[in-house]
Amino acid sequence: MAWIKRGLITLVVLFALLAGAVAWFLSSLDANQYKPRIVQLAADQGIALTLDGDIGWQLWPNIALELNGVRLAPLALPSESVLEADKVAVGVALMPLLNKRIEAKEIVLLGPQVALTVDKNGKGNWELITDAMEAKAERDAKLEQEQPPELDVPATEETQSGSDLHIALEQLRLEDGVLRYSDQQAGTEYVVNKLRIVADNLVPGGKPGDVRLSAALSASDFPEPLELDIHSTLAIDEGLHGLRLQPANIKLTSGKGAEAELTLRGNVRRVEADAPWQVQLNLNAEAEPLTGWLAAVGSEYKAQSTDALKKFRLETDINGTDKQLTLEPLQLSLDDHTFNGSAGYQAGDVPTVSLTLNGGELNVDDYLPPPVATPEEEQLSEDVAAAQPVALPLESMRGFNARLQLTLKKLHALDFEIDQPELAVNINNGLYQLNKLAAGLYGGELNSTGVFNARGDSARAELSGGLTGVEISKVQEALFASDEPEPADKKKITLSGKTDLTWVAQTSGADTQALQKQLRAAVQLNAAELALAPFNLEKGMCQLVSYAEKTPLPEQEWPQRTRLQDLRASVNLDGDVAKVDGINAGVENIALTGDGTVNLQKQEFDFALGLALVGEKTSNNGCSVQNDRWRNRPLPLRCKDSFGDAGATTCKPDSRRIDDLIREELKYQAEKKYGDKVKEKTEDLKDKLKDKFKGLFNRDE
Repeated sequence: MAWIKRGLITLVVLFALLAGAVAWFLSSLDANQYKPRIVQLAADQGIALTLDGDIGWQLWPNIALELNGVRLAPLALPSESVLEADKVAVGVALMPLLNKRIEAKEIVLLGPQVALTVDKNGKGNWELITDAMEAKAERDAKLEQEQPPELDVPATEETQSGSDLHIALEQLRLEDGVLRYSDQQAGTEYVVNKLRIVADNLVPGGKPGDVRLSAALSASDFPEPLELDIHSTLAIDEGLHGLRLQPANIKLTSGKGAEAELTLRGNVRRVEADAPWQVQLNLNAEAEPLTGWLAAVGSEYKAQSTDALKKFRLETDINGTDKQLTLEPLQLSLDDHTFNGSAGYQAGDVPTVSLTLNGGELNVDDYLPPPVATPEEEQLSEDVAAAQPVALPLESMRGFNARLQLTLKKLHALDFEIDQPELAVNINNGLYQLNKLAAGLYGGELNSTGVFNARGDSARAELSGGLTGVEISKVQEALFASDEPEPADKKKITLSGKTDLTWVAQTSGADTQALQKQLRAAVQLNAAELALAPFNLEKGMCQLVSYAEKTPLPEQEWPQRTRLQDLRASVNLDGDVAKVDGINAGVENIALTGDGTVNLQKQEFDFALGLALVGEKTSNNGCSVQNDRWRNRPLPLRCKDSFGDAGATTCKPDSRRIDDLIREELKYQAEKKYGDKVKEKTEDLKDKLKDKFKGLFNRDE
């Protein structure tokens, strides 16, 4: 046992002698000799580097070069630090150190704090550093072109092994880091706290290493911090020409119980230093529930359906270069809805993005916020009048190109059922072209094209298209559906039948109000068969004839609707007012003509119509007309009301024009009966006939 004791004593003595020799060597090697050189190298790059303490040596647990009180700032503003660290330790290899050559094998940063700020003019403090580095690179390139090539003299061995600094990083450790980003222009601030990074084997050309990162993310508008965790196995190619992810897992967790996870697998590499980077990656991302993530970022948004915004998933292959990328195949899943397609990105003076998606059925209403109580009409009018114009974000609508194509089997939006919707939009630096908007809409077909030009100080827009064979009753039901019971004494107007619409519209302006005021549109409406309820125009015509001819009204059941034949009308929209001209239609043997206006801002309409008989009877089962004077003679009718109050009593005899009818009939009857005594009896007959016309269209029989 004695030999063991002596052996241990011998080892301790040898270790002590070796440690003493290393300590003596390091004490004789003054690391501060590198301090001016390091500071100057930083200054040459536009960086003000401050080392408050001396550069010393750390002997345990590894030999390391230790820097204390490190501050880094733009050279132009040395007092505004971008990076501060309590301690920076650079571990070095022992054997190269004995040859007075430093090989950095480990880097440790304790308490680093990074402060990135954007001033009120949108300038970032880090841009002062990058601008200076770019300016130095330009100067160096210019000097290299102007100066003659230097004679290449091989350095002596002593010079080569003198004070070189090599990095072969085997471990990186960062503890308790803080990254702060504040934007004074936008009024936002983001902070990364508790930043911890541990990385092993980051040696180019070596075996794959392990990287772990954890941090807490907070923002000025986040209710509480988010937890970030990254774990990756990666390998660095020789010469820093490639990076292989095998894979990289990124996980984000909120205090509200929401989780998101992203997995990247593949590589990014280039053949040589000046060659473009080649990208080959597979991306998988999942997030659920999305409602939890909305709450985590301070949003109060809630969808109508409790089954909406539960989960999101994305899967794609990313291929290309750092200048042009494609994402194909691309699969997006939102709850139970799946979309397949592709996406792309191309760099340039004007970057271009593209997206093509094909999907099944989508109910947009499930994702809209719950409906709110409808305000009273007076309050609604006041709100509309007090509404301030919203400026168009014209500048942000420029500066990029994009292509969007979307196709679905069915879309339910705003109570509209849309079959096979197709959307194709091209964006060219502020010029938005609607190349295709097509869909099956309530038995009809929608096709429209247009353009929106946001390149100037104000926007200009044009839209044209058509809607053929649409069932108008379904459209009305979708637009004006109400859960309130219908009053017994008032039945709202309903329309049914198929109709065709064509339109051309244009507008311009720099805000939403100007776009509305400058809107000009022409709409043509055609319908072969259109039914209007709940009033019967033929019955009203027969009531007038019965009064005029003193004949009884036929006793029959009058249906509470009017069937309009071959309806044609032209609508011209001028801002908030729509003028309807050239209304023509047939009602059995009655010809309908007229015109009118619709005030969209006040939600009111006013139509002047004329009903004229074109035969002896209004219809086969209608009333007969004995007096030729009532044939081909327009009956003045006025339909005036608000959208909310329109009903069976909306259309009545037009008091503005009925006086002309009364005077004409008075003159005829007076001349026929009294001859020269017409003037004496005019006023008496006028009063009698006026009483007969009163309430003509309000009678039940």
